[in-house]
Amino acid sequence: MPLLLDHRQTRSRRVRAGLAGCLALAAALAVGCGGAAQRQDVASDGRASVAPGATAADGSAGIQTIRHVIVVMQENRSFDSYFGTFPGADGIPRTADGRFTVCSPDPRTGVCQRPYHDPALVNGGGPHDAPPSRLDVDGGRMDGFVRMAESPGGRGCGGLTGICSASAPPDVMGYHDAREIPNYWRWAHDFTLQDHLFASNASWSLPAHLYLVSGWSASCARRGDPSSCRTDIQLNGFHTSQIVGAGVRRGNRRLFVRPRLRPLVRCLAAHGVPQQNWGLDLHNPAMPAALAACRTLAPPRVFRRLSPDANYAWTDLTYLLHRAGVSWRYYVHGGLQPDCADGDANCTPGKQTARTPEIWNPLPSFTTVKQDGQVGDVQDVSGYFAAARAGTLPAVSWVVPDQADSEHPPANIAAGQAWVTRVIDAAMEGPDWSSTAIFLGWDDWGGFYDHVVPPRVDAAGYGLRVPGIVISPWAKRGFIDHQTLSFDAINKFIEDDFLAGARIDPRTDGRPDPRPDVREASPVLGDLARDFDFTQQPLPPDPLPLHPPPGPESRP
Repeated sequence: MPLLLDHRQTRSRRVRAGLAGCLALAAALAVGCGGAAQRQDVASDGRASVAPGATAADGSAGIQTIRHVIVVMQENRSFDSYFGTFPGADGIPRTADGRFTVCSPDPRTGVCQRPYHDPALVNGGGPHDAPPSRLDVDGGRMDGFVRMAESPGGRGCGGLTGICSASAPPDVMGYHDAREIPNYWRWAHDFTLQDHLFASNASWSLPAHLYLVSGWSASCARRGDPSSCRTDIQLNGFHTSQIVGAGVRRGNRRLFVRPRLRPLVRCLAAHGVPQQNWGLDLHNPAMPAALAACRTLAPPRVFRRLSPDANYAWTDLTYLLHRAGVSWRYYVHGGLQPDCADGDANCTPGKQTARTPEIWNPLPSFTTVKQDGQVGDVQDVSGYFAAARAGTLPAVSWVVPDQADSEHPPANIAAGQAWVTRVIDAAMEGPDWSSTAIFLGWDDWGGFYDHVVPPRVDAAGYGLRVPGIVISPWAKRGFIDHQTLSFDAINKFIEDDFLAGARIDPRTDGRPDPRPDVREASPVLGDLARDFDFTQQPLPPDPLPLHPPPGPESRP
C-alpha cells in the first residue's frame, strides 16, 4: 500500500565430523519410513518432462528429476544469527579456543559488543531497509549493527512490545544454535546448508519478495506499462519531503504540510490517519476507508499514486511459467503481516490474506498475473497442505507465513520453526516427495549481525547474508555450499528445470522492461544444481516433531 513516510537514514565440502557429536541429541529422532514413490506421468499443466524410461525414483533425469519446487520464505534473520557457530560453515570469526574476534561498537556504553549466545526466543533485531543496510555494512567494516539498533525510530519489529523499543538492550549480536532451533540445525546437518546466500537486494521485505518472484524491484510511473519502471528498493511510497514543507522552524522539528496538500491531510486525519511529526502512514488500519474518502482531494499527480493497489508492471517469473504451461501457486498463511510497511518503524501489523495484495503477497499486483487470469493461483496455505497430501503439488510453489509464524521480530522463533516444520513434513509425507526440492530461506537480515561483506552486483544489491537450506531426497547429505548465491539462484534453478533455461530477460522474454541486468545471468551467481546428487540413493522422508526438545550447545 502507498505510504507517506519520512525517508530516514536509519566452497563446497562435507560438514566436519565434529557435527555428529554436536547434534547427537537431534540425531536420536526417529527416521520416518517412506518408500520410493511410484513413477509419475508428465502432468498436463506443463511440469517438466523426463527422458524415456527415467523416473523420479532413480534420478537418471538429472535436474528434471525435480518436478516440484517449493520455496519457503521466512523473515528477518542473518546467517550468523542462526548458523554462525555451525561446524564447517563460514561462521562468526573466532580463535581456536572459541573466543569471538569481531564486535560492534555500542555508542551508549562505549563498549564494542561481541557476539553471544542468546537463549531468548523473542528478539528485537534492528532497522532493515536500505539506509540501515548501508550503515550496518559500514564500508565493509561490518560494525554498524548495535548503533543502528539503538537509533531513534525503533527496531523494525512488527509490533509495539518493549523489546521493539530503541531504548531496550540491543540483541542484534546474539546468535542461536540447536538449543533454540534444533530442527533447522537437523536439516542443515542432514541435507544441504548454504552459507553464502545473500538477500537479492540491500533493503527490506517488500523488495526482497519482488526479487523472489521477478528478479527486480521497481517503481512504475504508469499503470501497466513496463517501460515506465525504474529500480527502487525502498518502495515506501511518498517520502515526507513530497508531502510537507521543508526545514525546521524555530527549533520545532514538527513537519509542516504544503498548502496544496493540506485538504488531503486534514481529510485523512478526520478518517483516522493522523499526521505525525515524521509524516503520514497510510498503512494505518484505517487506511482503506480514509483513502476512499479523501483521494479526490489530492492534486492529480498525488491522486494517481494514492492507489490501494501497487503497480508492478514489469515482467515476473509467472509470466514465463504461464506462457510455457507450467503450473504455479503462491500460498499465503492468513493472519497478520510479518513486517511493518516501511521496513524500519514499529507498527501495528496489517491483515494478510491470499486475496489482499500486500508486502508478502505481491503477485496479485503484477500486471502479468492479472492479464494472464492467474490471480486465483494466489491461494490460502490450506491449499498447499491439501495438494501435498493428495500428490497434486504444482511445479512451483511459494509459501509465506503470517506474523506469528514468520520469525520476524517480535515473533517467537520456536513458533516459526514449528510452522516451517509443518510445511516441510507435509511435503515429506506426501506422494510427491521423491520429485521435490525445497528451498528454505529468510528474506532479509532483520538488523542482526553478520560478518560477511555482501558482494555488489548492481546498484540494488546484494543485501546481507541470510540462511539457506536445501531439502530434497536428492540434496547432498551433510553438505555446505559455499557458492555465492541469492534468491536469483532459485529463479535460475526453476528456469533451468522447467523452462529450458529461458530467463526473465528483456531481450528474449517477449515483454521488455528496463531492468538494469538479468540477475540470473550474473557471473558471480552460483548454480543450485550443485546442491544435488542425482546419482545417490535418494534420502528417505524424515518428518520432525513440531516442538522438539532443545539440541546440544554448539562448540568450536
